[in-house]
Amino acid sequence: MPKQFPNRPQRARPRLLAAMLGAVLATPSFAQDPAAEPADSLLLSPSGDLLQRLPAQARQREPMFLRADRIDGQADIDVNARGKVDLRRHDVILKADTVHENLVTNDLDAKGDVRVLRDGNLFTGPSLHLNLDTNAGTMPSAGYRFGRTGGHGNATHITFINGEHVTAAHATYSTCTANPLDWVLEASNLDLDYASNTGTASDARVRFKGVTILPMPYASFPLSDARKSGLLPPVIGLDSRNGFEYAQPYYWNIAPNYDATLTPRLLLRRGLMGSAEVRWLQPDYAGSTNLDYIPADRSANDTARWAAVLRQSGSLSPTLSYGLDLQRVSDNNWWQDFADVNPVIAANRTLPQQGQLTWLVPDGNVQASFNRWQTLQSTQSPIAVPYNIQPRIDGAWHSANYTGLQWSLNTEAARFTNSTPGLVSGDRVDLTPSISRPFIAPWGFVTPKFTLDSTTYRTDSPMVGGASSATRTLPTFSLDSGLVYERPTTLLDHAVTQTLEPRLYYVYTPYRDQSTLPNFDSAVLGLNLATIYTDNVFSGRDRIADANNVTAGVTTRYLDATSGAEYARLTVAQRVLLRQQQVTLTGTPVAAGLNDTYALADAALGQHWNANVGVDYNLRARQLVQGSARATWHPEDFKTLGLDYEYQSATATQIPLKYVNASWQWKLSGRWYSVGQATYSLLDRQINAGLLGFEYDGGCWVARVVVQRSSLTTTSASTRLLFQLELSGLSRLGMNPLSALAQNIPGYQLLNQPSSVPSRYANYE
Repeated sequence: MPKQFPNRPQRARPRLLAAMLGAVLATPSFAQDPAAEPADSLLLSPSGDLLQRLPAQARQREPMFLRADRIDGQADIDVNARGKVDLRRHDVILKADTVHENLVTNDLDAKGDVRVLRDGNLFTGPSLHLNLDTNAGTMPSAGYRFGRTGGHGNATHITFINGEHVTAAHATYSTCTANPLDWVLEASNLDLDYASNTGTASDARVRFKGVTILPMPYASFPLSDARKSGLLPPVIGLDSRNGFEYAQPYYWNIAPNYDATLTPRLLLRRGLMGSAEVRWLQPDYAGSTNLDYIPADRSANDTARWAAVLRQSGSLSPTLSYGLDLQRVSDNNWWQDFADVNPVIAANRTLPQQGQLTWLVPDGNVQASFNRWQTLQSTQSPIAVPYNIQPRIDGAWHSANYTGLQWSLNTEAARFTNSTPGLVSGDRVDLTPSISRPFIAPWGFVTPKFTLDSTTYRTDSPMVGGASSATRTLPTFSLDSGLVYERPTTLLDHAVTQTLEPRLYYVYTPYRDQSTLPNFDSAVLGLNLATIYTDNVFSGRDRIADANNVTAGVTTRYLDATSGAEYARLTVAQRVLLRQQQVTLTGTPVAAGLNDTYALADAALGQHWNANVGVDYNLRARQLVQGSARATWHPEDFKTLGLDYEYQSATATQIPLKYVNASWQWKLSGRWYSVGQATYSLLDRQINAGLLGFEYDGGCWVARVVVQRSSLTTTSASTRLLFQLELSGLSRLGMNPLSALAQNIPGYQLLNQPSSVPSRYANYE
């Protein structure tokens, strides 16, 4: 059986109303045919679960319970119940003042404060007529309340055509409790056919504060959580580059494992655009494709413009898998003009066209891949063009044991190309075996390791030294050691275990001149705990630093004495060069002596504060190379404040950065919330990116207004207005700001969301 996609976001239509109506209105028979009773008696068996639904076989033997002040009738003719009538079965409760059942025709009539409770949903009305054989009947002036959403409504007349077909006249639905209702969904006619899982509504509308905001002359929708073709909520927005925007998505449920979303879009300053997303899902593969196309962009001399994305991954066998990611746009300005149209591409300026085929082998894997890039350039803010790698074949193997002598082998053969003038293209083959012997004990560890790196180059044009081929072979020896001490103590009046973990790391790599070799993928490693104790200070395989270095550090941690949760961690480490480092990316050697000093700290200060700091300070140059700090305060739900500071000094391998970033979600009052984020460059003295908005919780609805500004170049920026009206239990209308809020405000919480799905017994009577 094919797999199925998760459902699309809910559409603005009476879908929940219809589903809940059918769940309650498809009332089961209240009479049992004596001839259908089994000859054998029922057997009770213990069960730890309370079944939400009885199996079909059990329903045939399901008992019925009837309670009333007075019960009379004639055998095999009729039954009359009067006064506080309470009729119960496994999945339904019927209450009324009087109930009469004709046992000949199986017609049931209930009158006087009729209440039908099923699946946590309640239906009320003055009367109910139902034929228990056909499930055909009527309920006038019906009211209903749904346990799942808390929504409620009424209909002037409900007609049960059969057990799987219901119609309702002048039906309403809302989750609001105050009167008058802030919003309500109205439909003149609802037709619910459960046999085909199809519902239709005619002359429907959504009214907010008495104003019709979404007319629906005709709508078709599914009656369950199953997907169904139909219109999704329209998207309305305002953008400084495109002007007013209106989009009307249409969801097409092609098959259980195929679907598509088609979106015609009007951009007031540019013209009409068409967008399509198609998804597929099979047992062995899954994928999607996105296409955006504007045939004549009025703001670009009526030029046709487009963007396309194809993604797929899967397996060809239990040991063979593949992945594909192809992204491309028509021109360099797409990222500036249509950053919000396609969420996959967004504002990316380097778009990949890449794929890989991976073969799992005993104790390792082999992978063949290619990786190309489309770089979107701007004369005002140019960026470096990365190397294309096509093809690339690499393998990795390691010893099966995790104690005793361990070995590993990494290999690679790759083709690198770059059209940038002055850059060399060529082939690279690398072979890196290593062997180590860890000695591990509860109090510490010692791990000696030997690595041999052999790399061969063959270039299309001469390298710096004039040669077109070269080979570099370098051995590396490292010795990693550490101790672990523990002691009980207290931290902020909490019993904790403090650790003291000194670590000493030595690495030796002889010098080989690599200044004439091309640099396809090497860069200086960033600042983190893993890069402090490392053999090579560069990433990639093109530069291997000569080293005779010692890195000494110590880490202390505070752990909860009971649960082991980490409250705080502090690491301080110093790298000492025992000799001059001659291999660098800039060609300038690094003098021997004290080099980088690293300090990393993380702390969870109580339940509401979190902070982390990272510093890379060069003692020899007396310069802060990199630094970062972040603090978060979360005193209660919907109150989060974050502050970041980032610093990067200007060197030959990195550009200077110095900025502060603030983000928040803050409850201002009982209903008003403020949200925002701002990144301020201390060097440029300007806000590079930010958003500011407000949310209002109306109880049964939430309104969000957000203004977002993003810098495109040093002299240009894009501003867009995002507005959304969320009708709780129905749908969200407008330009969705939630993805922007979640991406820019760490810890952002969604307003007015149920914590869990209510039980069908929540409103049990």
